Amino acid sequence: MPTAAPRHILVLADRDWTHPQAGGTGTVLYGLISHWLADGHRVTVIAGSYDGAEAVSRYHERLEVHRMGSRLTVFPRAAWATFRGLGRDADAILEVCNGIAFNTPLWRWLRKPRVVLVFHVHQEHYVAELGRRGKVAAFLLERMPLTVFYRGTPVLTISESSRRGLVDLGIPEEQIQVVYLGLEAGALEPGVRAPDPALVYLGRLKQYKRIEQVIDVAAAIPRAHLHIAGDGDWGPVLEAYTTERGIADRVTFHGHVSEAQKAQLLQESWVALTASSAEGWCLTVVEAGACATPTAALRVGGLEEAILDGRTGVLADDPEELVAAVSELVADPERLEAMGDAAHARSRQFTWEASARGAMDSLAAAAAAGPPRLRDALLSSESSKAAGLAAATLANNAIQLLFTVLFTRILGANGYGSLAALISAFLILLVAGQSVQVAAAREVALDRLGHPALVRATMRAWTERILAGFVAIAIASSLLRVPISHVIGVPQYPWAAAAILPTGALWMLLSLQRGALQGLRAYKPVGSSIIAEAVLRLVCALILVAIGLGVPGAFLGTPLAFAILLIWLERALHTELGPLDKGSGVPRRLRAMLGDGWVAIVALLFLAALQNVDVIMARHQLPSHVAGSYAAAAVAAKAVVFVAIGIGLQLLPEATRRSAVGLDPRPVLARALCVLALVAVPALLIFALFPRQLLRIAFGPGFTTAAGALPLLGLAMTLLAVAYLTVQYMVALEQTSFLWVLGVVAVAEPLLLGFANLSVVPFAAVVLAVQCTVAVILLTIGLRLRVRGGPQPSPAGAG
Repeated sequence: MPTAAPRHILVLADRDWTHPQAGGTGTVLYGLISHWLADGHRVTVIAGSYDGAEAVSRYHERLEVHRMGSRLTVFPRAAWATFRGLGRDADAILEVCNGIAFNTPLWRWLRKPRVVLVFHVHQEHYVAELGRRGKVAAFLLERMPLTVFYRGTPVLTISESSRRGLVDLGIPEEQIQVVYLGLEAGALEPGVRAPDPALVYLGRLKQYKRIEQVIDVAAAIPRAHLHIAGDGDWGPVLEAYTTERGIADRVTFHGHVSEAQKAQLLQESWVALTASSAEGWCLTVVEAGACATPTAALRVGGLEEAILDGRTGVLADDPEELVAAVSELVADPERLEAMGDAAHARSRQFTWEASARGAMDSLAAAAAAGPPRLRDALLSSESSKAAGLAAATLANNAIQLLFTVLFTRILGANGYGSLAALISAFLILLVAGQSVQVAAAREVALDRLGHPALVRATMRAWTERILAGFVAIAIASSLLRVPISHVIGVPQYPWAAAAILPTGALWMLLSLQRGALQGLRAYKPVGSSIIAEAVLRLVCALILVAIGLGVPGAFLGTPLAFAILLIWLERALHTELGPLDKGSGVPRRLRAMLGDGWVAIVALLFLAALQNVDVIMARHQLPSHVAGSYAAAAVAAKAVVFVAIGIGLQLLPEATRRSAVGLDPRPVLARALCVLALVAVPALLIFALFPRQLLRIAFGPGFTTAAGALPLLGLAMTLLAVAYLTVQYMVALEQTSFLWVLGVVAVAEPLLLGFANLSVVPFAAVVLAVQCTVAVILLTIGLRLRVRGGPQPSPAGAG
């Protein structure tokens, strides 16, 4: 009986069940589609072609298979075919992502509900097949499409292991449904085993399948004959390997086999073997079980669910253990028969009928929900959130540049010099605030502050503590305003100088609120507050100057802007956490959180030194007019660093959260670096092609002396941005080993810049060499970090 009204399903796959290298993909498609047809549904398949294939096959009145292109060109060919109308009347799309996505969300002419079928993640396969280039291919062809374009699209997979791999890839767990693969009732039955030990491998002949290890098992068992059934580009290598091992006469390569031949091989074999580096489920395990043949395999992926170790087969942790386990099993006929019987009994629990109904239910739900919009997918993706925060930070710095331009003209050289001294003194306090933001984001992301009500109470307690400190600091600063103003170098503006430390307290509280919102993944109010901060500082300063407060008014616009933002972000926290409940528990002490943030404080201090010390040294080493031009070029180059600061707001809580649950956090760093590259590459091109024009337009004709240094400084600051993101990543993982690198390089840079009498371009080249060194070392350390332990979802076998 059908579970839904008849529907038209468009299936997109790289190969159908008739393909010589169909493998498990073809078997699954045949199993699903045959039952959909039986339930009254209509199916159109678009798949890759092969030598001798029909362009169009009609196997049933409600089934058409259209073949086009090769294993790689089927993707653009399928897009063109649907653009021309093929399958446009479908109710839903089932897209098979076998390491390469069709990217149907980008096909604007085919706005249909879709479900993506992913057997397993192919990231490691790409590296095994292509080496280092495989990492790029894996990102572009599989990771990025699935995590960005298909955001919100239902994903079907075939085991809990594959589900974990997809979650680790970056796909939300609630988006994934597991549908176990099965068999056609009565298609495979037990038979008579061969009189001598017979082993079988059934599947495609690919490098990542590691069939050499299967051959090693056969070589270790006297009189054992190995049957290898399947096609693939690794066949000649395997044939040569059997000769090398001296067992060519005991190995038969059958090539592609019919269903009848497959059944005979499985029935006659004593043990089925697989040594693949990854398997989502491995349907051949169930097929072998249906023939009462146990399977021996390496303990990877879905094989831990498909095989009940010691009952329906054996699992090994390495090739040597696999050889030993199979040898023992072949030598114990009684145990072998018991395992075969258990495998046969378990195989009957998996049917294509259940698999097809599960897949159709998912398609029906997708059809009922309607097609997800690409715009929504992009806006909800983690990459877009990182890009949004980066854009907010960049906008903040653009407005601050406008602030500088306006007040240099309004206040004049002397007045702006005093304002710059006041602002520079405040900037010293920025690092402390940033470290508080990092610490708060980590604490909330790790749920160390407890349930939402307790987080709300904790934030209120910390706010009251900081505001009390603000009042005390304001009173003390007022009393000491004259000596403070002399230390700052603005004795004519004592009340403005007295506002520096209280402004720092407000900045601390603002950073605390942003950090908490970061940890809650409330990135929209964080990004909005970053832009609003710059706008409010500018507007408040202009108003205060307009009413006659001059330089003090220009500076006091900053604390006034902070006060307005604090009220706004307090409302954002109320929205995220709910109203305050004083009986929710005992809040964590602020001092304890600040004590845990020392790594971030030290790291940010070193990064600040690496970001600014070259400008200070330029004042000592270069002629004054050249040093001014160098400073302007450095400001332009640091635009990429400001982007990284915004990206880091999303990177830190996401990496913290993934690390805490035992998932690999490196995809978060990779995504952040890709977003950075999207901004850095065009910026570097502009720096390289139009350095003089850029400096003239932005700063005036008197600041073009360092135009030759701008491309070098742009690359140097891009590398510093990479270092910044890597530091945020390692802080999220609670690492400290990188601090010595930052410390050594931060001390070495001024020494190197002051060692010789350099002109402006070689001076910039030294800065580039320093930043390259720190970025390469930090990135190497960061990418080598792996999370071990942590809670993991337990495999949920189906029997």
